Amino acid sequence: MASGGRASELKQQGALEAAQDPNSSVSASQAEQMVVDETKKAGGAAFQFDPNATAEEKAAQIGARIPSDFHHKRTPKTAVLASDVDDGTPSKYDLPEPTKAGVIGHARTASAATNGILRKEDAEQWDRVGWEPRFGAGEGMDDDGATMLDHQTWLEGKLDDKFFGDWYFNAGVIIFACLSSWVVAVLGGGLGWIFIVMAICSTYYRTSLRRVRRNARDDVTRELAKARLETDTESLEWINSFMVKFWPIYAPVLCQTIVASVDQVLSTSTPAFLDSLRLKLFTLGTKPPRMEHVKTYPKADDDIVLMDWKFSFNPNDVADLTARQVKNKQNPKVVLEVRIGKGMVSKGLDVIVEDMAFSGLMRVKIKLQLPFPHVERVEICFLDRPTIDYVCKPLGGDNFGFDINFIPGLESFISEQIHANLGPMMYDPNVFPIEIAKMLAGNPVDEAIGVLQITFHGAQGLKNPDKFSGTPDPYATVSINGRQELARTKTVHENASPRWNETVNVIVTSLRDALNIAVFDYNEYRKDKELGVATFQLEQFEKDDEFENQQLEVVAGGRPRGVVQADIRFFPVLEGQKLEDESVGPPPESMTGIAKFTVEQAKDLDGTKSLIGSLNPYAVLLLNGKEIHISQKLKRTNKPIFPDATKELLITNRKTAKLGIVIKDDRDLAADPVLGTYQIKLDDMLDLTTKGQEWYNLAGAKTGKVKMSLQWKPVALKGALGGSGGYVKPVGVMRLHFQNARNLRNLETMGKSDPYARVVLSGIQKARTVTWKNNLNPDFDEVVYVPVHSTREKLILEVMDQENLGKDRSLGHVELAAADYMRQEGGEYLVSPPKPMSAGLILGSHGQPKGTLNFTAAFYPTLNVVDPEEEEKETASGRPSLEEANGIKSLESKDRSRSGTISSLNRNGSMNGKTDMEKQLAMGEMEQEETKDVAKEAPKIKLSADDLMNYDCGLIIFKLIDGDFPQTGCHLEVLMDDMLFPSYTSSKIRSRLTTFNETGDAIVREMDFSKITLRLMEEIDKKGEGKDEHVIAKLQGSTIETLKRCLYTATQLSLRDDRGHEAKVTVSLQYLPIKMKLDPSESFNNMGKLRVDVLDAADLPAADRNGYSDPYCKFILDGKEIHKTETQKKTLHPAWNEFFETNIRSRTASKLICELWDWDLGDKDDLLGRTEVPLEILEPFSQQELSLALDGKSGTIRLKMTFRPDYVTRSRQGSSTFHGTFATPGKIVGTPVKGVGKGAVMVGGGVIKGVGKGAGFLGRGFTRRKSRGAAPEDLELPPGSEDMAGLPSNGTRTPSGAAPGQAYDGQPGSSLSPSTPHNRTKSWGSAAGLSPGGPEGGVANLALLSATGFPAGANLRIHVKMEGPKGSKEVHKSKAVKNGGSHEETIWSWGEHEVKVLCSADTQFKLVVKDHATFGSDDELGEAVFFLDDQGSGGEKTVRVGEGVVVLKSHFIPADVASVAGSSRRGMGGGEGEKHRLRRGVFGKRDSREGAGRERSATPNP
Repeated sequence: MASGGRASELKQQGALEAAQDPNSSVSASQAEQMVVDETKKAGGAAFQFDPNATAEEKAAQIGARIPSDFHHKRTPKTAVLASDVDDGTPSKYDLPEPTKAGVIGHARTASAATNGILRKEDAEQWDRVGWEPRFGAGEGMDDDGATMLDHQTWLEGKLDDKFFGDWYFNAGVIIFACLSSWVVAVLGGGLGWIFIVMAICSTYYRTSLRRVRRNARDDVTRELAKARLETDTESLEWINSFMVKFWPIYAPVLCQTIVASVDQVLSTSTPAFLDSLRLKLFTLGTKPPRMEHVKTYPKADDDIVLMDWKFSFNPNDVADLTARQVKNKQNPKVVLEVRIGKGMVSKGLDVIVEDMAFSGLMRVKIKLQLPFPHVERVEICFLDRPTIDYVCKPLGGDNFGFDINFIPGLESFISEQIHANLGPMMYDPNVFPIEIAKMLAGNPVDEAIGVLQITFHGAQGLKNPDKFSGTPDPYATVSINGRQELARTKTVHENASPRWNETVNVIVTSLRDALNIAVFDYNEYRKDKELGVATFQLEQFEKDDEFENQQLEVVAGGRPRGVVQADIRFFPVLEGQKLEDESVGPPPESMTGIAKFTVEQAKDLDGTKSLIGSLNPYAVLLLNGKEIHISQKLKRTNKPIFPDATKELLITNRKTAKLGIVIKDDRDLAADPVLGTYQIKLDDMLDLTTKGQEWYNLAGAKTGKVKMSLQWKPVALKGALGGSGGYVKPVGVMRLHFQNARNLRNLETMGKSDPYARVVLSGIQKARTVTWKNNLNPDFDEVVYVPVHSTREKLILEVMDQENLGKDRSLGHVELAAADYMRQEGGEYLVSPPKPMSAGLILGSHGQPKGTLNFTAAFYPTLNVVDPEEEEKETASGRPSLEEANGIKSLESKDRSRSGTISSLNRNGSMNGKTDMEKQLAMGEMEQEETKDVAKEAPKIKLSADDLMNYDCGLIIFKLIDGDFPQTGCHLEVLMDDMLFPSYTSSKIRSRLTTFNETGDAIVREMDFSKITLRLMEEIDKKGEGKDEHVIAKLQGSTIETLKRCLYTATQLSLRDDRGHEAKVTVSLQYLPIKMKLDPSESFNNMGKLRVDVLDAADLPAADRNGYSDPYCKFILDGKEIHKTETQKKTLHPAWNEFFETNIRSRTASKLICELWDWDLGDKDDLLGRTEVPLEILEPFSQQELSLALDGKSGTIRLKMTFRPDYVTRSRQGSSTFHGTFATPGKIVGTPVKGVGKGAVMVGGGVIKGVGKGAGFLGRGFTRRKSRGAAPEDLELPPGSEDMAGLPSNGTRTPSGAAPGQAYDGQPGSSLSPSTPHNRTKSWGSAAGLSPGGPEGGVANLALLSATGFPAGANLRIHVKMEGPKGSKEVHKSKAVKNGGSHEETIWSWGEHEVKVLCSADTQFKLVVKDHATFGSDDELGEAVFFLDDQGSGGEKTVRVGEGVVVLKSHFIPADVASVAGSSRRGMGGGEGEKHRLRRGVFGKRDSREGAGRERSATPNP
């Protein structure tokens, strides 16, 4: 060997020397090649490189020569949690397309004979258990009428009962025997005749004696029953008789269940040296177990039932069997086949156990409880050792088998081993408990209760315990109680302070466990080293669901090894609302949740793929084509029952998740062949599971079917991996019109209930009405819309009593099933028109109805709109796009009809998609021909920003993605139009940088005029009190422009609070049109602000003796006084020339009454006449003068009225505003205001002149208003804002034909302003700022003097409120004054100092008089409105409030108008001016130059 190596070296040296010799023919390349070849021959490593190659290329060339398994790289262990999140790895299986075609109907017709024998083709499955289920003895075996009391003889069958059985019959037999013997002897007969006589007499005597004994036994039993003692036992013949008939039916089923369970265990526990273990036969025999007697203990505790049961199972005892039963008896027998060898070279040996017998005395103790199921647990134990007998033949089979119990000492040894194992379990005093209550609770110990989300930020100061290991390469793993790894982070190389910035999710089953975060140092070749473990106790989530910025100490060996920084959140499983009858409603629909996928068993697998006909199957569970679980491998069975083929999955998008199954045959040496596959969408499988369909035909196989089940638990998963936060797109909306409620329950001790109606879906409040205070017969007249997602949903319409302290109380509810209104035709849901209903309100489940709720319900479906994200995924996966599949084109904007005031749905874009039969399951699967069902689906439409105007009604879907906020502890709310309560409220903002991933929806009734508001709230206003002090910041703008900007696009919005801090929110919007024609009563044109100019009256009747009257007018809107004019003295033709404004929520429903009264100084005022003002004839923005006749003796009144459409938000203690609207929808007349030209826009009480490019919601129609008493401020515009002229913040547009710059609402130069001595204009901006050219601004001085006419003993307190655009604002509250005396002479006096209020000259004030209560709520005695005296120093004013009169003093001091108009940046009154800054028009340009040479409007937002 050494000489060979030396020769190689000499050759290489000679070649190198020859290459250096110039006279040699050997070149340098040849010498180099020879050196390389010789080195390789010697086993050395030799490489040739390109001299121009880089170092990386040379390293790659060397690495390519290293064998792939040289270093034995360790594959990291994968996490246990399976999710549908795409990790980029392709699927290893060629699966068929998801389909429901393979499902097998759960209802199967089976033809059974009248005696219960099953079909012949099903008989094979009963071969291993003795017989198939049957009635009685079986087919062809007639009942012979035998009993277990006797085996009837021929003589007994022939003789009647009256001829034997008594004492004289027995005496007669003796006499007959004697006489017969004497006769035989006299006649010379032989001994044979004597034997004949003996046989006759003995037969008769035996028959008679048996009857005597039977009668005696009955007598004894009857006597014992009369004086039964506690120590006596009771017979259980009734249950034994039942078992005799039931056992032939149930025994085969019981044996088959045992065979299936034992085979499953044996298949997975077969030793390696054996081929298989299986039960060849298992039968318990035809004789049932017998209950000998039972002994009860009636003196036990009241919650304890104690009994002793004596039982026996002795199949070989035939004493109590009839002859027929003995003939057909089968003994218990168990045959276990042990197969030795492998495959075809194997032999089965039978181990037989037969003739089993068992008897014993068992004590049963039942512990009772009050809640369902009323049995807490059952404890059983044997009072004595039971008797056990059997025959065991391990070898030789039936013919040559030897019972091993014949071996001396073996039987007793086996018996002692059995008793030794059973004794500690269930021999007295030990008991075997069965927890009945826990078993029926429905919540297994290992059932998922929620998702734990861990956001790893990083770690700091990680230390490696091995000083020579260098800087660690850390990664973190997650486990529960240190058990199996559930998730892990990425590895950060060579960093002791890694930044992972990664989120993992873990399914948890109990909050009593501990979360372990283990940090490891990764090594490529050896085992990873654990650096330490951080622990977090999950029971902390019982108090709070989120723990952010946790600094978890990493500990190893009791020493700190660093800190892990993480956010830990818990998202519990959503459960249905617990109803008052203790039942639980269905959980809410969610797209995210936990799915438990189980493959229970398979049948009829194709055995031809195995040479021996028996398979070794196992199941592979798939999610979106990727392996998530592999079951145990069973042996020699074509009907496997998989013991562990189940997996819990975290689903982030239920709509796109697909479940699959692959069944393979285990081969030791060759590749495992596929026996069958199947794939189905998760949504489809969930729907089939609820219908009870669990069997599916396998694809790619001649035969075979599999049983699969799915359990779904919704989880509102948010943040990373949260998807849409569990949001499910609705299929339509339920329109509910709450009309009124009558005769409600009164839960108040003092006063009456404060009811409101709400709609609850899956335990979540979806909508509610305003509260009606102190009223048991409220007229709600409100319309709410509730999105619905499936026909399984139930809506709870509940009337609640609002409480100031504590939770609101239920006054009763009505259940409304969505399925009653949702009907499908051709894959599309149909419109269900409104149905009037009147239902009694039930409190609880079985209570008597108390009160009635009257409402109407209707269903309107949504259109099937294409989701661009889903379309992109389908296109990326190679599927045809929507246009290619259905030929659908994008909708084009079309002109809409503008006639009438009713918004309509564009029906021109509807399309009919063609549905063809789908392809067969997959290529190469021609053995089984399956086709899909024809899936009828509504045609889809593509919706672009240009198509939005074609659909007035719809659902706006908004996704809150993330945000950057200046403060925490607040909420984001989304409000629509005139709604008092938000359509959606976000979760609490717990950090400045928050990831929401929350999705909600809201109804859009009229796209043209709809407004959307986004506001940041400190507290959630659950009671609708409208407290602006909780509003941190607000954005408001046009819905259509906002949708165009944010449609399918993540857009960042900015909100700025009053301190200049900016909040940024990223949102994305979608729109689902609804097939609905809006009711005219809900139209924008039906609500708004009404201005009434009270001009004059003529020909009034004389009420005073002087032939004149002192007339004044009162206006009453829906039963409430809203305005009272001044009194004109001594005239029958008064001229008031006053005006007032009020909000009208429905022109067609509201009732405005004008009453004329004659004022008297010391007497009650006289009614001169009244008339109803017809509001339905008014046209928007059109001034109309009406002369209305009074219903008195004579007289007319002349009014001038102007109606301006605008959204009016309902307030608490609302009034009936829609009453009668829905019965007469055709009353709205006049020119519509939609689609009018761009011109002057009326906002509040001001004018915008020359509106150009201006503010918008990110350049498109959003304005921002500051709260907390600050003046509204415009949104800061980004560069390039688009022109938004003609779109005011309140959604109104100028009337058709209006000239630019034209003034309205009583502005100087307006044609609508009346020429009266008391010319006053009302501005909604009076409370927040003053507009140039608007009403006079200044200070109001108010002082309360006295009150009379109220109930004696009342503790009066007067509240003074100022009416403004945001509702009523309390400006003064008097002290409570209590006085005695009779009703007439009682005077309450205050004499309080004057209160100064900043307002305008025409501001409307309201007095509210209450009877103050020290404990409880105050009782309201009345309310009334009044205006200020703006002449001189004012004077005393008498205001009638309810039954009494309040005297007050008021006067108005105007401010310096010049100082107000001098600057748009300066407020009024020195220091107060900073709180009431003036701003430019909502959509006008901001001009920062002082003293600009053009006129600008400073109108605050309404």
